[in-house]
Amino acid sequence: MNEKFTFIDLFAGIGGFRIALESIGGRCVFSSEIDEHACEMYKANFGDDPYCDITKLDPSTIPDFDILCAGFPCQSFSICGKQKGFIDETRGTLFFDIVRILKKKRPKAFILENVKNLTTHDKGRTLTVIIDTLNNLGYSVNYKVLNAKDFGVPQNRERILIVGSKDGIHFDFNKVKGTPSKPMKEFLDTKGKFEILKSEQYTILDKKYIKQQKSSGLIFTGYLNKPIRKAGVRPNTEHLSRVHRQVNRIYSSEGMHPTIASQEVNGRFYIYNDNIVRKLTIDECYRFFGFPEDFIKIGSSAKLYERIGNSVCIPVIKAVALEVYNQFFERGENMDGKINPSQFLEDVYQQAKKNKSLDDINLNEIQKDLIKIIVANEQSNKGVFTVLVSSLTYKCLHPEQDIRYHKVDLPNGYSGRSFDTKYVTPFLKEKRFLGAMKESGWLTRSLEQLHPFTNDFPGRINKVDLKMAFLTIFDEIETENISPYDYLLGIFTQSIIEKQKRTVKVINPIDKESNIPIREIIEMLHEHFYYKYSSRGASILPVIAFYSIYECMIKHFDRFKNMELDSLGSHNSSDRSSKETGDIVVRNIKTKDIYEVVEVKFDIKPTHLMVDYAYDKIKYNNNVQRYYILSTARPDLEELNKINDKIDEIYKEYGCQVIVNGIFDSLKYYLRLLTNSDEFLTCYTKNLQANEELDYEHKISWNRIVENRKDD
Repeated sequence: MNEKFTFIDLFAGIGGFRIALESIGGRCVFSSEIDEHACEMYKANFGDDPYCDITKLDPSTIPDFDILCAGFPCQSFSICGKQKGFIDETRGTLFFDIVRILKKKRPKAFILENVKNLTTHDKGRTLTVIIDTLNNLGYSVNYKVLNAKDFGVPQNRERILIVGSKDGIHFDFNKVKGTPSKPMKEFLDTKGKFEILKSEQYTILDKKYIKQQKSSGLIFTGYLNKPIRKAGVRPNTEHLSRVHRQVNRIYSSEGMHPTIASQEVNGRFYIYNDNIVRKLTIDECYRFFGFPEDFIKIGSSAKLYERIGNSVCIPVIKAVALEVYNQFFERGENMDGKINPSQFLEDVYQQAKKNKSLDDINLNEIQKDLIKIIVANEQSNKGVFTVLVSSLTYKCLHPEQDIRYHKVDLPNGYSGRSFDTKYVTPFLKEKRFLGAMKESGWLTRSLEQLHPFTNDFPGRINKVDLKMAFLTIFDEIETENISPYDYLLGIFTQSIIEKQKRTVKVINPIDKESNIPIREIIEMLHEHFYYKYSSRGASILPVIAFYSIYECMIKHFDRFKNMELDSLGSHNSSDRSSKETGDIVVRNIKTKDIYEVVEVKFDIKPTHLMVDYAYDKIKYNNNVQRYYILSTARPDLEELNKINDKIDEIYKEYGCQVIVNGIFDSLKYYLRLLTNSDEFLTCYTKNLQANEELDYEHKISWNRIVENRKDD
């Protein structure tokens, strides 16, 4: 076959990617693999020694190529503090080495493969970082989970495929052609040395319990006679597969085989075929991945099982690679000359990635404010966001349509829901928009009304300003001829900016036991509290610091025995409205009586009126032992006598000690009481990450402080 393109094979394993791409006319110009046994098999089959530590590889030494291929490991990412963007977040992971190569070599395309769980790893954040990192390199990126059983092999193996184009082409996974597999029985050896179980070692289910699972194609038909999970199992349901550990299940050869994994070096599950129960042979395992019959296998059976469990499914890779060539090299998807909605959205998205702010959008300030309202509610009102994006997209492609009439049942209406379901929602999911829905925005009840999106639209949108912004945009487009493209571009721009802010992950300065000096911790906290912020909300930082200290003390100090710490309440509401006695509350576990209270004041001088206010709260909670008023500012001298007089009065009447002190003095004192101050820093980092009232810059600033300390 004539050479059509060149490619490199990273994390090459035993060469699944290489077989797939060579079969459609590709030529491999570089391979990289670090496992010695995998390298031996690769060399035996292809004649090339791929041994290479990719973390030490200089990308400039790699020959030029068209497609980068990699089945990379899944790792968590942490965001650095210097705000260099998503690329810098991946530093220290193997994915970062892919990024380095893409950045240096700028190939036309890439194909990445990983486990399905990448979509949910670290609550979906890992995939978000990956997609945004690749987008920031200038690639148009799309992904989809594909199942090997849909590509001609009898294995229920779901893997995510991530495809990117340097030329801004949106890859259409719908064009990837599969072939439904026949049952594994037709792939099995009829002769050979089989590992067959004795009949007393297993149980085959009664036929009435045996049925094929629709989604996976598996037929659970029996189990090994080993102890099974009994806790919580209803009577007469012991036959169900969920009560058996996976490795003890037996599956019929009339269906699909479960995912063959590398962890089971003695083979995976048992199969029931021709009235015997046995394991798969090595050859059968490799056949279930689409490897050719003449593929050379060397090494122990344990190693061979491990290699194949880590491999890619060749027919899946081949089908995807073929469409990558058709769409990116031959431009086959645009042959009909029609505007593809997915490609249009891709073009808008790529333009939005280049914009630094809404100042780059051709709209006035009022219109930009409407966009900000929409994006501020993107995650909490996904339906509104999706319906608006879908409507704007349709208007750009069909300018003659009045998009307020979003149902075919309305006069001169169109099916907004169908358009959204087919094009817009899948695109928003691909790009990891915070407003992406599972199916369609039009499934939101408040929006699926038989009424146009005019100013008298009766649908209930829970926020007045959001409903106003939503309907105003429709009205301006249809009555004032404002550009739907500018609005769409603005929404994408603002959404991308806000997503990068919200996905900040706070750095823990403790990599291992370090015992950072208390003086240095206080300096870091002082810098964090007084960082130059553009937004409000920094006053909650000292509260989080004290809450973190109390989390440590309540576990270790005898005076907090049988005590518990209330959850940190809202810092944006007053004590009266939030019904709290103070910022931090410790109470008795059994009686729920309040034991200790801390009130934190940021740059507000303590006064006798504050103590008087504390007095009002203490008399309604007369079991309070200590009440702290802590501030970053010191009281005026003339207030000190009044404060002390009030403190004495409260103690005599209720026995409660009121302590007025400085925030940093108190933090320093408490840190000295802790056996290990590292525990405080870990708690502080965790609480910064979890607090929803903090803005992204409060988290970024802490990351910068930590990074600057490490650099010093």
